[in-house]
Amino acid sequence: MCEGADVVIATEGLSFNPDAIEVPVGTTVGWVNTMGTHNANGDVDTMTGESFGNPEPFYFELVTGNSEGVCIGTFEFTTPGTYNYDCTGYGHAAAGMVATLIVSDVKTGIPGCTDYLACNFDLTATEDDNSCEFAEWGYDCDGNCIIDLDEDGICDTCLEYDMIVVDCECDFFDPATYTVFFINIDEENCVFTEDCYCECYNDEDGDGICDENEEGTIVDELEALSVLIYPNPASNNLTVDLSDLNGVNTTMKLYDSSSKLVFEKQSSTTLIIDITGYAKGLYTLELSISDKVLRSQVVIE
Repeated sequence: MCEGADVVIATEGLSFNPDAIEVPVGTTVGWVNTMGTHNANGDVDTMTGESFGNPEPFYFELVTGNSEGVCIGTFEFTTPGTYNYDCTGYGHAAAGMVATLIVSDVKTGIPGCTDYLACNFDLTATEDDNSCEFAEWGYDCDGNCIIDLDEDGICDTCLEYDMIVVDCECDFFDPATYTVFFINIDEENCVFTEDCYCECYNDEDGDGICDENEEGTIVDELEALSVLIYPNPASNNLTVDLSDLNGVNTTMKLYDSSSKLVFEKQSSTTLIIDITGYAKGLYTLELSISDKVLRSQVVIE
């Protein structure tokens, strides 16, 4: 919004809206850019290179706009008459981005809503008549919810929230887990909670108990075969220690979270895999040892 403007003209695409308007003398007009790069030039005709011959010339530099509206400039019209103007942006005037403004010598007001943020904003109004209507907080003018931070389908309409921050410290209490953060909002009582829960790095059977904390898992089977995989999580190198397999040839395959094979190699000795070029996330390491196919999850961070 342009501060001090009685009337606002918006740029929309390659046009001024409205492109023709009549205002009383003494009116301050503001131009707002809602898209692209535009200005308002009431001095020299961009297409002819000659003066518009307006009662008073006016000119503003090109301004880049956004959906909220950026003020190009304001001008108070103190001399009655017809004012022609255009946009000097490359090719804009030739494409039809021209407009006319008539300043009447009779100073009469045009009642209506003059607040640019109101649902019933009136571009032609010069006097606010207290008729402005605003959307309820959290909704747009069509009644659609636009604020739902916890994505629970309930609109967040509180203006202020009591904040609660939960610290799970999962890896401190159990190194086999990591922390997952999420937002929970109590819309009725206006409480905003930054919450979290613990998730296993490895839980092959999906029972909620980390493989490292239960018996009979793949991790146990790997350890029984004297195969060690470390560190986990890993960031630079991942070591697959096969030193105790007495030269048994092992096929190793590494899959990303989308089950895409990103690494494959056969080895009978300890292998160090360079993972510095891999994206962060959860991977599955598959080992084919003799007649066994074992899988273990690895976190790359």
